[in-house]
Parts: sequence; structure tokens; C-alpha cells
Amino acid sequence: MKKLLALSSCLIVLSVWGCTNMNFSRGGPGGVLDPSADNTVNQKVVTFQVTGKGLEPENALTKGEAILMAERAAVADGYRQLVEKVRGVYVDAYMKAGRGTVSQDAIRLHTQSWLRGTEVMEITQADYGITLARLRLRINFSKQGMVWWPVGIADKS
Repeated sequence: MKKLLALSSCLIVLSVWGCTNMNFSRGGPGGVLDPSADNTVNQKVVTFQVTGKGLEPENALTKGEAILMAERAAVADGYRQLVEKVRGVYVDAYMKAGRGTVSQDAIRLHTQSWLRGTEVMEITQADYGITLARLRLRINFSKQGMVWWPVGIADKS
């Protein structure tokens, strides 16, 4: 069970490994948000904010290496949380039971998405070797006819 969760976590981290904070001249990567736009356009922006957490590993060779690894883990955890908020999570559960006992139980979680325009707002060190990374993703749903809205955000009931 622990190996399965570790493998799932590794897959999630690898899926968001290439996502970086890149600033171009037009308000972010590829002009996701146009800072010169008037207020009516900017009202159609949804902001997602998360706080990722990372822990300094015990097997790090130096204190500096431990801090850098904790920062990377916190940012990766933040990316994972953003993907879960924006795209959701696929849950695959399996249980085998017989003669009144559970003989096998497995739960697999999977999420995948391409994040563009994520900003790492702040990285701080907390107590007990825990590192916190605050990330923000702003999505503009009106620019150039882009029609996309996460399920559950804009229910018109």
C-alpha cells in the first residue's frame, strides 16, 4: 500500500516537473492575462491559491541540500494541489474480501494536467524542517473566445 502511494506521488511529481514560473513581456507566459486590458475583462479571471508543504529529508548530505530539496518538494506539492483543484482527481479503489475479512485493499489516485502561468508567490521555512510554498494560478476565461470553466465553479442554478 505504501509503495503504491509512493509510486502515485512520484508520477504526480513527474507530471508537473516541467511546469515553471516564467515571466514574459505580456503579463505571463503567452499572454495568459493581459495587464493592459480594462476592468471588465479582468473580472472574468479566476484565481486559485494553494500552499504546498515539503519536508527536509534526513538523508541529505548537507543542510543546504536539505533546504533546497524541501523547497522543491513544497513547490511540487503546490503544483499537485493546483492540478487537483482545476482538473479533479481520478480515484480507483479496489477491495477483496472473503470469510468476513478484507484480504486486499488498494486505492490509487491519479491526476494530470498541463499548468501554464503558475506563479510561486512565496517560499518560507517553518518549524521542524517544514517548508511552505504559496502558489497562485490565474485563468482568464474570456480572452480570444476561450470557453473553459472548471466543473463546480460556475454553477448557474
